[in-house]
Amino acid sequence: MDREKELVFDYRTAKESYTAASKAEKEAKARVIKIEEDLITLMIDKDIERTAKYPDIGFVTLNKPKVRASCSEDNKYELFRYLKEIDREDMIKTSVHPSTLSSFIKDILAEGNKPPEFISYYLQNNLTLTKK
Repeated sequence: MDREKELVFDYRTAKESYTAASKAEKEAKARVIKIEEDLITLMIDKDIERTAKYPDIGFVTLNKPKVRASCSEDNKYELFRYLKEIDREDMIKTSVHPSTLSSFIKDILAEGNKPPEFISYYLQNNLTLTKK
């Protein structure tokens, strides 16, 4: 086989392998997300923070939800004005980084206060799997 034909064959084989692996990864990720959602729902419904410990499997802990906050571009200047009013200009660069905003909103919620309406946020539940 000449070098060109060999490279075309190798390229095709590698592309097909990559495409199949990418599809399998997407399917596996979707399965993990679905099972995680089901497990979180079950744990919340049972009002438990930790599952039983199963030999050779482990247990799962329901962590405190992560706060995910954002502010639309339309409300950017309102956010800047608000942060200046409460002496938090330190958060402003050319914009407010999403993780900084999320941390800030987490603090507001922890104090029992309500964030401004122009900032949207949600609580993202997450799990920890311990294999002991």
